[in-house]
Amino acid sequence: MSRNKEFDFDSLPKASKDSYELQLKTPDLTCLAGVVRTTCGDTISPDAISDAITARFEGGSLSIPVLAVKGAGQGKTLVATAGVHGDEYEGMEAIYRTFEALDPSNLSGTFVAVPVVTLPAFWQATRANPVDGLNMARIFPGSSSGTMSERLAALMLEKVFRHADLYIDLHSSGRNNAMMTLVGYAALGRQAETARAAAECFGAPLVWEHPKVSPGRTLTETLKLEIPSLYTEARGGGAAHPDDVDCYTRGLANLLAFLDMAQLPAAGLDPDYDPLRLCGDGDVDVSMRSGNSGLFFSDARVGMRVRQGELLGIIRDLDGTPLEEVRSPRDGVLVMFRTNPRIFAGEVLLVVNA
Repeated sequence: MSRNKEFDFDSLPKASKDSYELQLKTPDLTCLAGVVRTTCGDTISPDAISDAITARFEGGSLSIPVLAVKGAGQGKTLVATAGVHGDEYEGMEAIYRTFEALDPSNLSGTFVAVPVVTLPAFWQATRANPVDGLNMARIFPGSSSGTMSERLAALMLEKVFRHADLYIDLHSSGRNNAMMTLVGYAALGRQAETARAAAECFGAPLVWEHPKVSPGRTLTETLKLEIPSLYTEARGGGAAHPDDVDCYTRGLANLLAFLDMAQLPAAGLDPDYDPLRLCGDGDVDVSMRSGNSGLFFSDARVGMRVRQGELLGIIRDLDGTPLEEVRSPRDGVLVMFRTNPRIFAGEVLLVVNA
């Protein structure tokens, strides 16, 4: 792999568009190749996977791609990230499309994007980083002397996030769940009014306001810096659904227009756009979880309105014995739901927003 220039926000040339890299130095790197070799499937050899992966690290550093466009004119900075979780792909393609569409001569300000933040999790298509078992979305601000995930969080915060005038973290529900396509923001502090307006212009079918943000998230740290901050979710399921990729691409274009940075062809809202608006806790890590291991079956669908106590599914033992009836914990909208039947005790089942 040819080496790109090291990313340094303050050194970006005016009227430029290029790929860069962040170098993550970590003591865990020596075990990385062995961990990710287990990624191989039926059709390719472990060596082929190792070749693709080791091209991204050498000399004790992991190379993380960064895309940056600095306009010819002065303006604000939009920072976007995707791949904080390794099995969420919609935001990656939306970032690539946005980067390709931007012309520095018609841009005021700077667009910076990290399309795949947690490379080891991406290689294994997992939510957590397989090197240290940590969820990157719960360990910010990290530590420059910690594990790989902690060092990556600290690096992202220092080199990328702190430069934003507006930050968006593009997520989806991953390979095990389905989730309504949405944009969320926190109604906290001086950034709240701008974040609310930005969320409304993004164009997602659901706009979710949160009265608080859980510790360790990317938004937790940008909010401390009083940076207006958004995040997204989409149906996921291990795929990148075209409608969701289009929604995210249009949303990024809308944010560039919102900041008076650029007018891209993808931008715009339907004249009849009227999203569902919810308010409540959006932390899926504190949602309803399975009490048993086995197989989960259900006819429920995200977006449906449910009643407290309504039967939504059943968990069976592998011999077919019913182990657990899954019922709605409250009245509300089913925002996220487990779609992978294989389940272990303690895994997320559903999120109902009251």
